[in-house]
Amino acid sequence: MVEPISIVLSFVAEKVFSFLAGKVTDKIWSKIQGDPAQKAFKQALGHAIQRYAVGERLATARPLLDKRGLLAAPDVAAELAQVISFEREPNAELIGERWKAAFLDPPKGWNFTEEASVFLGYLINELRGTDVFRPVFDAKSLAVIATSAAVSTESLQRIEEQLETLSELMAAGLGDLARAFAGSSVTIRDQIRDYTRFIEEKTRCFVGRQFVFDAIEQFINVNRRGYFFVRGDPGIGKSAIAAQMVKTKGYVHHFNIRAEGIHKAEIFLKNICAQLIAVYGLKHTFLPPEATQDAGFFNQLLGEVSEKVTSTKHAIIVVDALDEVDNIGLQPGTNTLYLPINLPPGIYIVATLRKERIPLRIECEQQTLDIEQNSEGNIADVCEFITRKVERPGIKAYLVAQGIEADAFVAHLVEKSQGNFMYLRYVLPEIEQGAYKDLEMEAIPLGLQDYYEDHWRRMRGKDEEAWFQYKLPIVMALTVVKKPVSMDLIQKFSKIQERSRIRGVLKEWAQFLSEEQVEYEGSVQKRYRVYHASFHDFISGKEEVADERVNLQAAHAQIGDELWSDLFGDE
Repeated sequence: MVEPISIVLSFVAEKVFSFLAGKVTDKIWSKIQGDPAQKAFKQALGHAIQRYAVGERLATARPLLDKRGLLAAPDVAAELAQVISFEREPNAELIGERWKAAFLDPPKGWNFTEEASVFLGYLINELRGTDVFRPVFDAKSLAVIATSAAVSTESLQRIEEQLETLSELMAAGLGDLARAFAGSSVTIRDQIRDYTRFIEEKTRCFVGRQFVFDAIEQFINVNRRGYFFVRGDPGIGKSAIAAQMVKTKGYVHHFNIRAEGIHKAEIFLKNICAQLIAVYGLKHTFLPPEATQDAGFFNQLLGEVSEKVTSTKHAIIVVDALDEVDNIGLQPGTNTLYLPINLPPGIYIVATLRKERIPLRIECEQQTLDIEQNSEGNIADVCEFITRKVERPGIKAYLVAQGIEADAFVAHLVEKSQGNFMYLRYVLPEIEQGAYKDLEMEAIPLGLQDYYEDHWRRMRGKDEEAWFQYKLPIVMALTVVKKPVSMDLIQKFSKIQERSRIRGVLKEWAQFLSEEQVEYEGSVQKRYRVYHASFHDFISGKEEVADERVNLQAAHAQIGDELWSDLFGDE
């Protein structure tokens, strides 16, 4: 039986803190046994595990989530306790030995002492980032632990939910894929792009789409090779479908994400070629320089993979968001991403895109499935998604306040959503949090674009002076850059220096943003990006809107790629 993550974190925290019993005064012991210390440690531990378990490290992180495994082992817990007791440096070598011993067949070529050092570094940074333990690290003494600092139960629950999903990824096909990556040479591993966070985010609360998976399976069963295209409007769930395939089946994959600058052919070729080498054990220890110049090396690898798969097996490559690819620099007539004109036997490429024409020259089997918003399969999945949310306390409270039955709520929201999952991702949390508590169902926006407009009007209407003075510049700073931005960069781009104002805007627009934590200049830095390309498109549609008093062209000029390159380089 797999233990809930909340129990795992509590058990590890208990073991770590128990090592301090008898080593600190009764006064300090009572402090670290209290609620703030326990919550803060569990939250920091959860964040540290999450930060570690990305890419090929998803394969090595499994022991970190075992209740009675690595972290709860008495000698390892004793070393973790050294992080906050400051008696001595934690023994990374001991932790590394126990870590390696936790595997029946540990990944070859991994230095687990180094892995332990990396994880300890994450844990220290996360603890130092809490209000509870920050004074401890500043003074190097547990005596000054801040027992009055508040730790959000909601934040702890959120990290526990994210770790539950991460645990699912480890146990599913993506975990097998990570093990293949972990077993490849370092030079190949370094070329593989990590989409762990993206896949975790896109597959959270995933429902249905069986009609899509059935159609893909039927195509593969009937054809020896070929392209299968999944098309649909923005927000219909195309990226979630692609992510679910990768999560469950462990397919070789590439997600084009325009907002993060991941949308060029050379990035695709580098990532896909490295994955093919790692997954199928091809005899290449590095990518040649010509690998990213055209389709030559990619086609060579596909041929090698084709020879490895038998008549009963096949190789599937998932490519998301062809419509977001930047084809500048490709020769006329070349397929986007240098996708091959022909595929060898046993090779299938499943690609998603919007309902727009992308010229592709294909001389092998192909099929296109259009996901229609009002189709029977899509509506059934939307119903299931809403039905699963009806039991949440905030939505129950809304139903009681409005005097409507759950079935009527589901039916009405299906109509309001116009079959769009992105709409539901935004609207359902707002209903749950009380944003529409004083409004009848009829007043809830109709469709994704109407929702964007409604939110825009509501944010502006709260305080029009504040809107023009600082809120709108901050929103612009978030939506015109192509990569996740830190608080410092938001200050620089928006020219708004009060961080409290920036935090307030980030909170108001939280449903449109994804937050990530990265190591930067020896500390942990939060960065924010717009969650979905459709919101970028909505903002772009407001180019030179006079009544908003903002010239987006000027914003683009101010916050260009050149400035980003000056700050962070090409990556």
